[in-house]
This record gives sequence, C-alpha cells and structure tokens, in this order.
Amino acid sequence: MARISVLLPVYNVQAYVAEAIASIQAQTISDLDIVIVDDGSTDGTLQIVERIAAGDPRILIVRANRNLGLPSALNLGLSYCRAPFIARMDGDDIALSTRLEKQLRFLEENPGIVLVGCATRAIDRHGNPILGLGISRKPTGDEEVARTALVASPCLHIWLARAELYRTLGGYRELPVAEDYDFLLRALTAGYRITNLAEPLMLIRTRPGNLSSRLEQRKAHYYIAKLYRERRHNGRDSFTPKSYEMAVRCGRLEDGAYRLATRCARSALRGHNRVLRILLLAFSAALSPWQARYFLDRVRFKLALRTAADVS
Repeated sequence: MARISVLLPVYNVQAYVAEAIASIQAQTISDLDIVIVDDGSTDGTLQIVERIAAGDPRILIVRANRNLGLPSALNLGLSYCRAPFIARMDGDDIALSTRLEKQLRFLEENPGIVLVGCATRAIDRHGNPILGLGISRKPTGDEEVARTALVASPCLHIWLARAELYRTLGGYRELPVAEDYDFLLRALTAGYRITNLAEPLMLIRTRPGNLSSRLEQRKAHYYIAKLYRERRHNGRDSFTPKSYEMAVRCGRLEDGAYRLATRCARSALRGHNRVLRILLLAFSAALSPWQARYFLDRVRFKLALRTAADVS
C-alpha cells in the first residue's frame, strides 16, 4: 500500500493539468498513488490525464458521468484513497518537489496533529508570480489557528491529512466553493489539531474562471463561520442545502458591484503608485460592502498572526 494518496479533482483544466500532475510525479517521496477524479470535463482534460496515466501505474482515473460539483467529486475520489495519509490539490496547482516529503515528516513527528497545510505563492494563468501578493502565510500553531479561524480559512486546500480524519467527519458536505473551510472548522469542532508549515511549498494559480473571488464564496465563508458558532454553542449546526442556497444567493446588481470591486482591488495590488493603490482600494470598498468586509477580515487576520508571533 502507498504511504500517501493524492486526491486530485479536475474539471476543464486542459491548459494546466499536465503541469499539476507532473509536479506530483516529481515529488521527492515516491511512495504514493494519485487518484484523479475527472468531474465530467467537456474539454481535453480527460484525454490528457489518460495519456499521462498510461505511463504511470500509480495513477487511478475515476470518471464521473456528469459534472457532480467539487464536494461530490472529492467524496467520490475519497472512496478510492487507500493510503493512511491523503493529500489534496487542484488541477491547476503546482506542488514544489519537497512538499509531500516535508508535510509527511511533520505529521509523523507530531502524532497529535491530524492535518498540515503550508504557505503558498500566487501565480497567474501563465505561471508567473503575481506582483504585490508574495507569500501567503497561514497560521502555524494552535493559538494562531484559534485566533484566525473565523476570519480566514486555517489552511488552503493543499494539505496532507491523516485518513482517519476523513472517516470521522464523513468527508465533505455539499457546500460548493467553501467545502474545504467547512471541513476544517468541523475538524476543529471535533477537537482535532491542525496547522501549517511556514515554508511556501505550493504555487496557487489565480485565473479567470476559477472560484477564488466569487461573491458566492465570500457569503459562504460567513455562513460556515455561523455554523461553527452554532456547533460550539449547541453541539450541532443548522446546515441544510436549502439554507446554504439562501445564504449565498446573489442579486445581479450586487454581484456586478462585487466583480467591479474585485477588479479594482486586483489593479491596486498590481500597481506601483502608492496613492493610486490607496484610491483604488477605497473605491473597491465603497463599491461593495462584501469587499469592504473582506478587507477588514484581512486586516484582522494579519493582526492576529502578528499578535500570536509577538506573544510567542
């Protein structure tokens, strides 16, 4: 049996999937299998995956008959993961060669930790670093996780976890665009300890068409935080697919304002003129209260990390 199962859901990522798979094949730890779930791709993604799999017996392709959505695709793939450790990444991410080795070593040396992520670097659709973003840091200890869990996800989706965690939590719930955040907060509610490596071991792609900046995801974040508070107070939460749908519903005007606010924020991050950057960020916050709330959460997140570092 392999030591690590890499769970890789893919959907219409033909321009990036070969590079993503190659980054796993090039890991310094080779004792792994790769479970690729094609979630009903309509471009050439599946054909590329099949061609690569023909030359690597570690790859298992799981084909969905239709587009299930990410949570269901992940749960489908989990049923084929047999290793004691399960790694996550997406079909447009790039793992540095030592990622899995370092995450596995950490979990083996820290039996009280059930899941470990890592810092990341942002790249654009061409694979170039995005100016103004640098290293995206995540909390690296229990105190930092506790301080930041309700303002930002404790880990990105590029973690390595013990398989027992997935069995205990029953996999992912049907909360599209925020299933990872919900999974992590349910892990914390159940008393599990999670953390991150401070070293950036992943390149995360920001591109048109991915899910990272949708207003739906912003609203989903606050809905999931509410569920977490409910579990802390009542021992259970009020999640239903219907309540989630209502919580993330967006009107056309609201969504349009948010998209424009997001474009302004991205222009500010890429700009070199300090005054123009400040003006663009202010205009972005004025356009959408959701963007303003996100800016506030980012400030709270950074202050929480700094406070935890000062205390330690």
